[in-house]
Amino acid sequence: MSRFTIFLIAALLGACSIGAGIAPPLEIKSPEMGMIYGNIQAPDRVTEVVLREYGKVYIRPFNRPPRVLIYRDGNFMAENLKPGKYIFSSLNTLTKRYNFVREKINAYQHIVTVHPGEIVYIGSFALFDLPQKDIHRDSFEMLRMRKPDERTVIKGLYEKSVGTGWHDLFARRLMALR
Repeated sequence: MSRFTIFLIAALLGACSIGAGIAPPLEIKSPEMGMIYGNIQAPDRVTEVVLREYGKVYIRPFNRPPRVLIYRDGNFMAENLKPGKYIFSSLNTLTKRYNFVREKINAYQHIVTVHPGEIVYIGSFALFDLPQKDIHRDSFEMLRMRKPDERTVIKGLYEKSVGTGWHDLFARRLMALR
């Protein structure tokens, strides 16, 4: 194998390991924009959390779901959300996709409302794989957890949002949690 090939493979592996969740959040686009944040733990590393605006259809490349940043500790944030209703619909790990909303009636149980200029904590969750009874259907359970609590999650995201308006909103929320 040539040195160029080895370098190319190393560069591609490095790029894949960095991931999209390492980036800091974008600056607040306008005072009406909000954020949803939380923490998710899964049997494998979480690579994507999918939030969808309620009632909106996403067809790539024309439109995409909101950007969600995921960090190695399980903290995630979706910044610059227009006021409205959003659904925490699915997540991907390194090895599997978990769909939380399979039917329209299930969507109502996962709605999160974002008001203008608001940051919304949706909680900490742990995802558990269950033994499969039906090979055509995924078997998992998602439980709301007490730890990490909102304060711990905010502290982690607070450090990552330095230099943005989100940093100030996190600081205010930390003060309110005292």
